[in-house]
Amino acid sequence: MTAVVATLAGLAAAPGVGTSAPGSTATPAPIGAVPAARPVTRSADQRQQAVPIAQAMMMMTQSAPADPAAAKPAPVPPPPPPPPFEVRARPTIDLSTIVLRPSDEALILKTLEDGPSHGFRRNEFGEVGLADQLASTDPEVHAAAVRALKVGLIRYARAQHGQRIAADNFKKNWGVHPDPFNPDRGFAAAVAEDRLAAWIDDLPPHYQGYVALRAALKTYRDIAARGGWEKIPAGASPLALHAVGPRVLALRARLAAEDPTTPAAIVPENFDEDLVEAVKHYQLRSGLNPTGIVDSYTLNALNQPVGQRILQIIANLERWRWIDRDMSPTRIEVNIAAAGMTVYNNNYPGLSMRAVAGRPSDQSPMLQSRIDSIVVNPPWNVPYAIAKKEYWPREKKHPGYLEAHGFRAIPDGTNGGVRLQQMAGPSALGKLKFDFPNSYGVYLHDTPTHSTFATDSRAQSHGCIRLQNPVALAQLLTTGMPEWTPEALQDAIDSGDTKRIHLATPIDVVILYWTAYVGKGQVSFRQDIYGWDQALLQLLEPAQAKVPDRSAESPAA
Repeated sequence: MTAVVATLAGLAAAPGVGTSAPGSTATPAPIGAVPAARPVTRSADQRQQAVPIAQAMMMMTQSAPADPAAAKPAPVPPPPPPPPFEVRARPTIDLSTIVLRPSDEALILKTLEDGPSHGFRRNEFGEVGLADQLASTDPEVHAAAVRALKVGLIRYARAQHGQRIAADNFKKNWGVHPDPFNPDRGFAAAVAEDRLAAWIDDLPPHYQGYVALRAALKTYRDIAARGGWEKIPAGASPLALHAVGPRVLALRARLAAEDPTTPAAIVPENFDEDLVEAVKHYQLRSGLNPTGIVDSYTLNALNQPVGQRILQIIANLERWRWIDRDMSPTRIEVNIAAAGMTVYNNNYPGLSMRAVAGRPSDQSPMLQSRIDSIVVNPPWNVPYAIAKKEYWPREKKHPGYLEAHGFRAIPDGTNGGVRLQQMAGPSALGKLKFDFPNSYGVYLHDTPTHSTFATDSRAQSHGCIRLQNPVALAQLLTTGMPEWTPEALQDAIDSGDTKRIHLATPIDVVILYWTAYVGKGQVSFRQDIYGWDQALLQLLEPAQAKVPDRSAESPAA
């Protein structure tokens, strides 16, 4: 039995994007290497004249339309469905000019047959029996097989660059999109220059995280081939130290199925100290608090079938193919599903901390951007939708609530004539905010409520990312800035004044959704809190529409 740990040894990748492509020679400046910052006094927003809360509520009432239906925008018709993948993936040049050598034919056939090892469907890029057709002595059958090889490789190349689904089918919050990629001319040049093998090898992502997750796919398919694992029966109480019985025996079998290094016991039905440590180890891999007790969260994770884990790996392999192939080796990564943040410097993980991500009704988006400034003691300009849904109703039910919690109303001529702002100090953003341009209006920030970081489920924000230790991140980003020593930063925080620190060397930030990844040689899984795995896998199913009859070598219309 091959252990998950042993199979993935040496393929360690920290949770997130992991390392860049092998052979990368980029040597970026260390974080904070350029000493530059520009403090800004309290923003104009905080100096604006506010209006009394009662007056603001009256303004909103007076500005509301008499007929709510009249303010409802006309429904926008859904976009037409994209053409089937088989049509969209057709070549854009005449492939009949590409003459394959016998070695090229064999290489392409092997590549297409190996597609499932990357998480692709079996026979996704070539019909069943293609190998037999290539071996046929009938010239017409062989020629048709060669045409199918060329088209199949074009489709495979596009798939490796994230072109399996139409951009229109991406969800609103899937803000990381694959770059356009047309492999036709590259394929033709590779054949002409007799370097097809190198060209094919360069098609998949070369990030270590992808390589390790691909190895994990094989490992979990092997587990499935051996029968997977049985569910642990539910009981009247959590399984813990000194428990005895068949449920403890089932727990040992379940842990050993995924990790055969799980220690054996003289009395397997006894929950001993070694089993406590094995449970803690599993909980750490699963993003759960390492209590050593099999509570409801741990039992739910353990009872996910191996087939579900395989599907999670496949979905995450697909997301890897959406990522920029030249990701900066110095960056901040946030994993929404794991609710964690890690800073990488020259591809080495450094500062790491827990985070709080958006709840399922307020999903945090996937995106790539760059942090260009830090706001000390930030006010919170409450988004209109949140104010309308949460804060104005609270004020109506409990008059005085907003003022007691540091809110004020500022006239702005829109959104009912006013917007809510929570002043620095009691602000929900805490003492620090990390700004980066994005169309979603989200950012990383502190929070005055830190108890959430100790929980197993940390999808509880309105969509922004709350950080467990934002001061440590701010100190790291201002390293080398003489005017922003740790003491100076703390003094600025303690002053209560709002200041903006502009980073002379902005740092890339990547927010992604990894429900399966490999770290320290072990596979970690997270709950699909937004249902994005399921949505993605549904999009990757083959189209049901009939493909128009076209020559396999004709350019797509």
